[in-house]
Amino acid sequence: MSENLFEKEGRTRNYSRTAVLIMLKAFDDIVGKDNIESIFVEFTVGTHLYIRPKLKVELSKKLYTDLWSRMHDYIEADLPIEKVSEKVSDLYTKMIEEGRIKEAEFLHFRRTSRITITKLEDYSVYFYGSVLKRTGAVKSFDIMPYKDGFFLLLPDVDDLETIPPVDIPEKFYETNAESFRVSHELGIDTITKLNREICEGNVNDLILTSESIFDNKLALTANEIVVRGRKFVFIAGPSSSGKSSTAYRLSYALRTYGSTPHIISLDDYYRDRTELKRNNVEINVEDVDALDVEQFKSDMQALLAGNEVELPNFNFITEKREYNGTKIRLDDNDILIIEGIHSLNDRFSEGLPDEYIYKIYVSALSQFNIDEHNRIPSSDIRLLRRIVRDHRTRGYNAGMTIRMWPDVREGEEENIFPYQGSADRMIDTSMVYEIAAIKPYAERVLFCVQRNTPEYAKAKELLKFLNFVVPLSPDLIPPASIIREFIGGSCLNVR
Repeated sequence: MSENLFEKEGRTRNYSRTAVLIMLKAFDDIVGKDNIESIFVEFTVGTHLYIRPKLKVELSKKLYTDLWSRMHDYIEADLPIEKVSEKVSDLYTKMIEEGRIKEAEFLHFRRTSRITITKLEDYSVYFYGSVLKRTGAVKSFDIMPYKDGFFLLLPDVDDLETIPPVDIPEKFYETNAESFRVSHELGIDTITKLNREICEGNVNDLILTSESIFDNKLALTANEIVVRGRKFVFIAGPSSSGKSSTAYRLSYALRTYGSTPHIISLDDYYRDRTELKRNNVEINVEDVDALDVEQFKSDMQALLAGNEVELPNFNFITEKREYNGTKIRLDDNDILIIEGIHSLNDRFSEGLPDEYIYKIYVSALSQFNIDEHNRIPSSDIRLLRRIVRDHRTRGYNAGMTIRMWPDVREGEEENIFPYQGSADRMIDTSMVYEIAAIKPYAERVLFCVQRNTPEYAKAKELLKFLNFVVPLSPDLIPPASIIREFIGGSCLNVR
């Protein structure tokens, strides 16, 4: 199963890169190199890429029409796409002479002596990862202007003739756009720029600024919760999105407004493992029915009625739910923070008054790229987080986590992503410096994945990506940082 997921991801990324290559060549032809300041591939919505060009000419309807036509012409011509190996030193010197400073700086941090350049006619560019061999392999695409950029609409690789419908939740767009806006303002929108900050000794300021930005998000959220009189705050998000740390840091923000927060983890409402069978078939622990939804609802309604409730604790060693005398009562200033992957599922808030409910969706978004047009998939950031945490807390090797990842992703598609649109607020939990902090922990466990295993290809892909990154010392990371939830040393009660 893991091969199927990762193989499809690979085919999807190859198709996307090829379409982006054709788009870059078309832009170069239409407006000219001198009129292009940057063309950033910022994020994805399904199969579609959101691209924000910064040009010295107007982004007009005619320009988009010309772009579509030129791309279509290249695809119709079915031109060959070449891969050419060049010496890094020779290419670096050439780029400096041609004034291609940003590209040259990227090469400065390459450890290899040679690099593979992708060429389409007279246009050449570095691409992280593979591309298709001919332009004609891009069977369909479209361009949809949106806000101050556009979506490059692409098909599912299993149906190359059909462009899926575009569903753009406004909060999702705003959260992604805000994350990239911040990274641009900090001057850390590519790995190259992060590497430069680390090498020049400026990373401590970057870390503290990043953490302050996150604290500000939580302060604004806490203020809204208190002003609107919410009593139940549900926090959900996909695996390794930092739900636990977000819950604790939000609780401290709420205290500054005179509230008394209590954190409840939905994990403590897991059914005993012996109960997780239906007709002799074991229920997937990622499934909502692995949790005792009815007991949770009964407890919340009792608290709302003013009753004292004893909260459970799930013992992951004995795999049983326990009651250890933890009792709470919901007073006037009390707020419950409920975190878990299923928290936004309406089944958990059923029966509670809407005016008391506030929903938060958290995820680790990619705040910057390898370079302008080579984006870092958010799912890879979360996978690296999980590999490091699983190894530290559960003793799993990287191969085990990679092997389980397809089931995790499948559960997210079914149980988490469909509910993100119901959130009152979306919060990006990624830090612009985090990949440099995670690198030393992730590399050493990824190198242990054996070559003769199905998981090796994904491990090798992640190692190739990490090779671009200059590591930073974990001693610089604050003890309350979300990154500590994964690498260890957190002062928060996260697990």
